[in-house]
Formats: sequence, C-alpha cells, structure tokens
Amino acid sequence: MQNLNPLASELNTQLRAASPAVFPLLSKLGKRIYLPKGILSQTAEANTKAHRFNATRAIASEVGDLMHLAVSRELVPTLPLEGIYGYAPVLGQPELRETWKAHLLEKNPSLTGSTLSLPIVTSGMTHGFSLLAELFVDDEDTFILPDKIWGNYRLIFQTKAGANLHTYPFFNAASGFNTHGFREILTHTTNEKLLILLNFPHNPTGYAINPMEAQRIVDAIVMRADTGSRILVMIDDAYAGLWYDAEVMRESLFGLLVGCHPNVVPVKIDGATKEEYAWGLRVAFISFGLEEIAMQPLEQKFSGLIRANTSGASQVSQTLILEAMRASGYAEQKQRNYEILKARALKAKKVASDAAYAKLWEVYPSHAGYFICLNLKSGDAEKVRQRLLEKHGMGTISLGETELRVAYSCLEESDIETVFRTIAKVIEAL
Repeated sequence: MQNLNPLASELNTQLRAASPAVFPLLSKLGKRIYLPKGILSQTAEANTKAHRFNATRAIASEVGDLMHLAVSRELVPTLPLEGIYGYAPVLGQPELRETWKAHLLEKNPSLTGSTLSLPIVTSGMTHGFSLLAELFVDDEDTFILPDKIWGNYRLIFQTKAGANLHTYPFFNAASGFNTHGFREILTHTTNEKLLILLNFPHNPTGYAINPMEAQRIVDAIVMRADTGSRILVMIDDAYAGLWYDAEVMRESLFGLLVGCHPNVVPVKIDGATKEEYAWGLRVAFISFGLEEIAMQPLEQKFSGLIRANTSGASQVSQTLILEAMRASGYAEQKQRNYEILKARALKAKKVASDAAYAKLWEVYPSHAGYFICLNLKSGDAEKVRQRLLEKHGMGTISLGETELRVAYSCLEESDIETVFRTIAKVIEAL
C-alpha cells in the first residue's frame, strides 16, 4: 500500500479530532486523498498579492479582461465575462454556495438552529454521488437501499465502488413506506460501518413519506447508531419541492437527521437539475450536517477528488443559476411551473387509478416528483414498452419484470388520458 502524503495525514488527524464519526467512514481513497499545494494554491495567493502582473492563471486575457469569442458572447450578453469564461473555484462559486444554503434553510424548517455546511457544487447529482462513493465506499462495504431505485445507484456504488448492496422491499402491505423492513435490515446487519441511501420524493414511484414515517426512519437509524455503528446517511433530494399531496412531509428528511446521533453523519444531495428546471446545466450540491471544524479538512479532501477528475463545475452554468435565483420574477416563475406539474401529477394519478384499468395494473402510491409507476398484473413490462414504442411511438421505462414508469412531467395534461388508454390497449393485446 502506498505511503500517505503528509498533507493527507494532516487532514486525517484533523478529521479524527474534529469528528470521530466521520473518519471511520472514509474509504481507503478517502483517507489518501488531499489537495496538493500546487498551481491552485499558488494562483490563489497571486490573486490576492499580484497587484502588478499575474502570470499564474491558465487563461488568456486582453486589455484587462478575459479574451473570448464575440459569437459566444452574443448568446449571453448580460453576464460578466468572468462569470462566463473564467474558471470556477473547485468547490463552486462562493456566492452560489451561500445562496443555495439560504435556500435550504428557507425550505427546510427542521434545519432551524441546526448545523449545516456550506454546500459543495458538483457537476450534476451523479457527480455528487460519485464523489461520495470515492470518499466513503470501499469494496465489500454494506450499502443499504430499497428494492425500487434509480438504476444509477447500482452503477455508482456497486459496480464502480464495489459495495455490497442490501435491499428491503420499498412498500409494506398497506402500500406505505416499509419502515418495518427498513428497521429490520438495520437490525440484522452487524457491520461497524453502514452506508444508507434514502430518496424522497422517490424515483421511480413518486412516493413521498409522511411525518410519522420520517420519524420512524430516524428512530431506526438512531437505534442502530446506539449499538456503536458509524453511519453515513445519504439523502437524495433530486425532486425536493415537488410535493403535490398535503399529507406528506414537505421538506427533506435531512433536517431530522442532522444532530440526531453522534455516530450518524447525514449528507444531502440535491440540485438545480429539477428544482430550478435546469437539467442540462449540470449543477448540483452536497451539504453535510457537520460543524465547520470538521468540514474544513473534509472540503480539502473533496477539493482533491474534484481536482483529480473534473476540476470543478461549469462556471457559466453556476452563474446562470445564481443570477436566476436573484432575478425579479424568480419565485413567481417557479410557482407557475410547479402548478403545471402538480396538475399533471393529479391528472395522471386520477386517470391511472380509474376502475377500468384495475384488472391491468396496480398504481404505486405517488405524491410527488415526476413519475407514476404501474405494476402490471399480466404481461412483460419490457414487451409492453417495446410495443408502445414500435407501434404507437410512445416512450416509457420498464423496470424489472412488471413495472412500467410513466413520466407525466413531460406530458401535456391534455395527453395523459391518451397515454394510459394506449398502455391499456397494448397490455390487452399482448
């Protein structure tokens, strides 16, 4: 095994002292990684002291500003040149990080008075999960998640990172979240290090937990932490804010987990992708429920990882998100989009649950997000998907043998009845 760089050793010492729960959760790579004191640190020093000439940045300048092409500048004429063409800081634009933190505090009342780190900007949520996998996941680590998941979790945490996935049925017999199954799987694991991933609003079903379910989840985690296990809980909040049912919890589970137990390290992964209707801009955030003294060495490790792969998220994407959040009309435009999606969600739920279709499928409970999921009572979901595509020009997603996911988010409300009527027609024909 390679010797630790002295900078990595120093960060590890700081983490041990600052947060006894975090250090044991680090992967082998997590313990090795650090941010070199090289070009970035020298450039940062020059940015503050080089008042005459600064020949450190790998950019081209002209007459005191960034050199650029007029043809691209014309596409974004109002943004500052640095906000378009300059390099973003490794952990993201400070103003955007502060703005996103304020957004989280506003939308999550449970965080009031809690410890929340400054969010780290990533190049989309997949990049965020990949960073967490690199920092915390080793071969054979126990990774707990439900049986119904976004498929990319397997690719990131199992195929790439080598974790052993332990699953439990997502739904219980009453079609609610299986809090008993979740508690059982925690009870029957004996590992001192546990990795848990929870996703609400849920992909693929659109399920959102209610306050009682949320508290039971937290209680189960605390119960396991009481045995001495160190637990990293990852909260996938990709669809935060898109709640359409008054009975569900309308904030992140993350807020209840922050400070719930000294052995529990909660981390929230969210993004502009869905919340800000900016899918292709690839801007997401990682936020920890940790004190600044623990975040300082942890941020250095994240900086090393980011520096070693992407070097940082897109500057212009970050600038666009930040300026949009500051713009007049921002809240009104978000509310407009929310109301459109809510109307589609309610229409999809009503149509899919029509008694005429009861013999063909079961509708999984859906309260939020982008999707509704059908559990087909007969027929192969993949065959149904292919027939819909080939004969009717209609795209859906098959999951497993019997589950078909429909994204109402990209359907006009007036087309929803036609979509489900066509799905029924195909199932009956097979």
